[in-house]
Amino acid sequence: MVSRQELVSYLDTLFNVPTFPDVSYNGLQFEGAGEVEVIATGVDATVPFFQAARQAGAQFAIVHHGLFWKGKEWRRLDRFARQTVRELEQGDLSLYALHLPLDGHPELGNNARLAQALGLKVTGPFGEFMGQKIGWVGRAARPLTVEAFRRRCETAIGPVLHHLAFGPARFTQVGIVSGGGWDAVTDQLVYDGQVQAVVTGEAIHQAVALCRDRGVHLFACGHYATETFGVKALGEHLARTFRVKHRFIDLPTGL
Repeated sequence: MVSRQELVSYLDTLFNVPTFPDVSYNGLQFEGAGEVEVIATGVDATVPFFQAARQAGAQFAIVHHGLFWKGKEWRRLDRFARQTVRELEQGDLSLYALHLPLDGHPELGNNARLAQALGLKVTGPFGEFMGQKIGWVGRAARPLTVEAFRRRCETAIGPVLHHLAFGPARFTQVGIVSGGGWDAVTDQLVYDGQVQAVVTGEAIHQAVALCRDRGVHLFACGHYATETFGVKALGEHLARTFRVKHRFIDLPTGL
C-alpha cells in the first residue's frame, strides 16, 4: 500500500510534470482515496474506463489522455461532465494524467517501449513538439525490407492501418512518435536522409505529400495501439516499486 500523496509526488518527479511543456494539464486531475492498493492504467479517461477501474478495485487511475486540456477547458458541468465526475466520486478514484511526459520518457515512455518492442536500438531523440523531442530514433541490427518491418509492426503493435510507401526498399533507421505524431516526417533527420521510416499512430491527408517529397515510409499503426505501451510499463513499474497491484484496462478504439 502507498499513500496517494507519495504516489503523486513520485510521478511528478519521475516525469518532471511541473515544468514539462504540454497541451495537457498533466498530474493529479481528480483527488480520490488517500491510500492506494490497486492502480489502474489506460489510454483514455472515459466513463467506461472509470467503471472498469472501479470493478478492478482501483483507488488510483493513470491515463495518457486525461480530462483537462489547455484551450479546451471545461466551461460548464453538463450532463456528460457530471457523469464523469460522478463515476470518479462514487469510486473514490484518483485520476492522474500523463501526456507528452509519458511519450518522451527514455525508459517507461510510449516511444522508448515501442522501439524495444520493434527490436530497434535507440540511438537518439526524434520528433519535436512544443520545443522538445518526444520520440526516438531506433536502429535495426541489419537492413530490413519493407515487408519484414511491416511484419514486426504487426507482431509488436497490431495491424498497420496505413502505410505511405515512399521510402527505400531497405532501411535501418526508424523514427518513432506514438499517437498523432505523423508530422514527425518533417524532422531534420528525415530531411537529411538519416531516418528512412517513421512509425506513428495515425496519418492524415497532409502526410502524403510530406512523405512523398522526403522519400520516407510512414507506418500508421493506430493511435490507441501505439499509446498502450507507456501506461502498461508505468503500471508495472509502480507495482514493483510500491508493492501494489496493477490492472491495465484495455478499451481499444480501433483507430
